[in-house]
Amino acid sequence: MKKNEEYLDRGMDLKRLVMYFHKKVWIILLLVAFGAAIGGISYQVLRSVRMPVEYKTVSKLYIRFEYDESGEVFQYYNGYTWNDLLDSDPIMELVMQHLPGYVKEDVQAATTAEILSDIRLLTVTVSGGDEKFVREIRDAVEEGLVEYALADEELQKIKVIRSDAPERVYWDNRTTAACIVGAVVLGLIALFIFAFHYALDDAVYIQKDVETKYGYKALGIMAQSQKGLQPYTRELKANIHYLLAEHKTFAILDMANHAQMRQAELERMLNWEEAGTLGGDSRLENELVWHVREEDEDEEPVSGEWTIIPFDESIMGEEECRQIREIGGVVILLPFGADASRKVHRMLSLLKNQDCKILGMIIAQADEEFLNRYYA
Repeated sequence: MKKNEEYLDRGMDLKRLVMYFHKKVWIILLLVAFGAAIGGISYQVLRSVRMPVEYKTVSKLYIRFEYDESGEVFQYYNGYTWNDLLDSDPIMELVMQHLPGYVKEDVQAATTAEILSDIRLLTVTVSGGDEKFVREIRDAVEEGLVEYALADEELQKIKVIRSDAPERVYWDNRTTAACIVGAVVLGLIALFIFAFHYALDDAVYIQKDVETKYGYKALGIMAQSQKGLQPYTRELKANIHYLLAEHKTFAILDMANHAQMRQAELERMLNWEEAGTLGGDSRLENELVWHVREEDEDEEPVSGEWTIIPFDESIMGEEECRQIREIGGVVILLPFGADASRKVHRMLSLLKNQDCKILGMIIAQADEEFLNRYYA
């Protein structure tokens, strides 16, 4: 229980986390690209379906003011004044004369007037959901303002200097921003899912995982290709020779159900002699060649040799436990990178109840590329 608590409370191994994501980075990049596509397409669909239809026209009118008693022109007109004036009865009545059948409140809501910089330049904006509605109100407002200036003592004249045609108003094209948002959102979701999976990953990758998760001795690692000079092979052989010297015969229990294959690999490693490079061949300078011992299947093992009895997890029962007790102990082989924790705990409970001694654990079929990068 204590070991399990330590395993659950373990800190995050950043190097292992980076290597975990290294093999899945293409999936994340693919999801990022997919998110960008979804974001862009969704925005275009929303833009075409949900965007309200609106037309707008802008008119520019030049104002010439009358002079007051002191000889100065009336210059107190500003943006707020014109907006209020345009909605007032004197001007709006003139405008409505040119708009039979229209509602005054609709015309007021569609029209705005403002002075942007020069008080002599009035900008009138008309907007609405129908092109004809906007065009007719524009014409009526221009004519109404021109007529209002002729009747007002403070104004000499209002002249229309620009009258734009109604144009459809579109949202700003933010497809690029939508693509970026989609890519970021789906990328973060992918990272969160993989991080969550990593946090729940109960697979064993290195010897420390075995020791903290199960509390048994980690005898070593069996890589996918067993080479004589491979450090993992040398370390495993040294540990077995030292820790299991009194158990020249021991059982192995393979949680991946390949016990026969693992038996052959272990017996080869423990019993065959290393002979160095063969014939000076430079291609073999980083490997050791094994002397094959000649023996028939029915021949008794040579004295002093290691004998390994294989058991698969799928066949374990009363008879197998009895054999393990007679042999003197069992070494459990854990699959590299595969979550077999529930099966392992179930098997540990069986072995404990059957008084079978567990001599240690080995990580089998380990990925050499992962190990070399991790321990580099």
